[in-house]
Amino acid sequence: MGNRNHTVVTQFLFLSFSEFLEVQVSLFFLVLVLYLITLVANVVIITITVVDPALHFPLYFFLRNLSFLEIGYISSTIPKMLVNFLSKDKSISFLGCATQMYFFTFLGITECCLLAAMAYDRYVAICHPLHYTAMMSRSVCLQIAAVSWLIGLLVALGQTTFIFILPFCGSNSLNHFFCDLPPLLKLACADTYRNEISIYTICVLFIMVPFLLILVSYVRILYAILKIPSDTGRSKTFSTCSSHLIVVTLFYGSGIVTYLRPKYSYSLHIDKLLSLFYTVVSPMLNPLIYSLRNKEVKEALRRVIPILQQSHMLTIMEIQSNNIGASESRISLADSNRGAMENHTTVAEFTLIGFGGHPELQAVLFLVLYTVTLVGNVGMITIISADSRLHTPMYFFLKNLSFLDLCYSSVIAPKALLCFSTGRRAISYNGCAAQMFFFSLFGTTETFILAVMAYDRFAAICNPLRYPVTMSKRTCVCLVAGSYLSGFLNCTIQTSFTFTLSFCGPGKIDHFFCDVPAVMKASCSDTFASEMAMLAVCGFIIVSTGLIILISYGFIITTVMRIPSAEGRHRAFSTCATHLVTVSLFYGTIFFMYAQPRAIFSPGQSKVVSVFYTIVIPMLNPFIYSLRNKEVKGALRKQLTKKGFFHSAP
Repeated sequence: MGNRNHTVVTQFLFLSFSEFLEVQVSLFFLVLVLYLITLVANVVIITITVVDPALHFPLYFFLRNLSFLEIGYISSTIPKMLVNFLSKDKSISFLGCATQMYFFTFLGITECCLLAAMAYDRYVAICHPLHYTAMMSRSVCLQIAAVSWLIGLLVALGQTTFIFILPFCGSNSLNHFFCDLPPLLKLACADTYRNEISIYTICVLFIMVPFLLILVSYVRILYAILKIPSDTGRSKTFSTCSSHLIVVTLFYGSGIVTYLRPKYSYSLHIDKLLSLFYTVVSPMLNPLIYSLRNKEVKEALRRVIPILQQSHMLTIMEIQSNNIGASESRISLADSNRGAMENHTTVAEFTLIGFGGHPELQAVLFLVLYTVTLVGNVGMITIISADSRLHTPMYFFLKNLSFLDLCYSSVIAPKALLCFSTGRRAISYNGCAAQMFFFSLFGTTETFILAVMAYDRFAAICNPLRYPVTMSKRTCVCLVAGSYLSGFLNCTIQTSFTFTLSFCGPGKIDHFFCDVPAVMKASCSDTFASEMAMLAVCGFIIVSTGLIILISYGFIITTVMRIPSAEGRHRAFSTCATHLVTVSLFYGTIFFMYAQPRAIFSPGQSKVVSVFYTIVIPMLNPFIYSLRNKEVKGALRKQLTKKGFFHSAP
């Protein structure tokens, strides 16, 4: 009987970005300009890859498909959005909404598959150049493209059918600017569990699997590049992949955040902003990235549109190209000169310059800080292990954090103390590589553990009833294991890229330990590829984990503000305060150190900052978590009472 009373929805109403007409008009012109740029840029890419015979090979065949996709992808959403900006009627029919979702999903999934195909193409070209013609023949490329389009078609058909067989009743207001999956599920008046499972399954299969293929391809590519003896050769080979890597990061970053998270963590406002990025900005940037960073495309553009050779824009591009060519000539000449210098002097050990001046004072300071760090973190691990009341996910992660702080300060401090106290500042080549490896391992793992701890607080505060299931013991162990695995992969990449460089001359490292930027400074070879790898990997790790923390705390703050009691709000927020302090200290220094180009790297500043995050922060963390945490203080008092330090209350 209840179903008969439901009002059948025949259309949906898009909610506007703003109530003010001036804002709507401004957004209209902004989006219109971006849309026109996207159309023109992608049409130009398609035209020059068709007309110019020099671009008739697999990479540009896939790029042509990608540009065609981008035109369809952006045209499935933007025209309707532009109409809604200026029209009072912001409705879309039921069938029109289904059609829009179908084409958007169809083209989006196809793009995921094509990006994976382009990564495979780069892998074959770099790792198997002699077999490239056979492995990536015309027929093979056509089959790969056809399969990508077919997968997109079938997935879109299944997803759209699964959504629009649901009953829609009550409100038909869609808080979005196009018919996307998550906001439509919000409007359904039936159980959407199966649909959510379907979406997650599809996303894992056709977003994460292609993403994993891309990662595997680039791991093999990096391994092959590292074997190239010439610095210029490594740089040139790596540059053929950089455009694709940037596009993949932009597309997959926003896609994973939008679709691969639970329904209860869904935020309409955040997702509207994210959707603007991957529906408008990313399709506009892709052709510009592939053209401005690709010499072959720029040369083809000159050949296909010769009239541009007289324009001011092309003159600037030619000057830049000539400057690049001159730089490459200078690099080649420098390489030849170095080759004549008996293949460099092999560095067997490095000299750590340190701080200089008052080594005894430095030794005492480091000894005090390191001793307090050891005592504090060992104490935290002992308390958590001994007290059964602290056997919860939060303290499981905190115990791992203390272990990491203990390890990564121990990688640095003992050697620094030895240098300060004895004056012997030498470190062997292998010792320097080992120190960098383990420091990067523990430091990167800590970054992921801090993100996991933010997610734990989000699950505890925003979904307390599901918390025991969401953060089960098995889940916690998997999250920690994944953090360590991510740390291992990063430290392997960073150490490999750094120590495949050539080191000649005095081998002096202007630091008190073997950190990546300082060691690169001591190299006498071209560090471009290594710098790009460091910036890409560190940028991805810092930004991705930072976004997880920011999004988690965004939801936490929203939930806490809904608590009616001031005391309840204070209690809920106090469970996060210690973690927020730790995150602010750690991320502030890490971002300053590793997310900056080599050109602005300052050894003096970096050494001071390094002392802070290698010694001071690991020392402060156990005190922050103990002095601001009643449970830890209670457990500490209990253990001291057992040992006879305190008398128990009668």
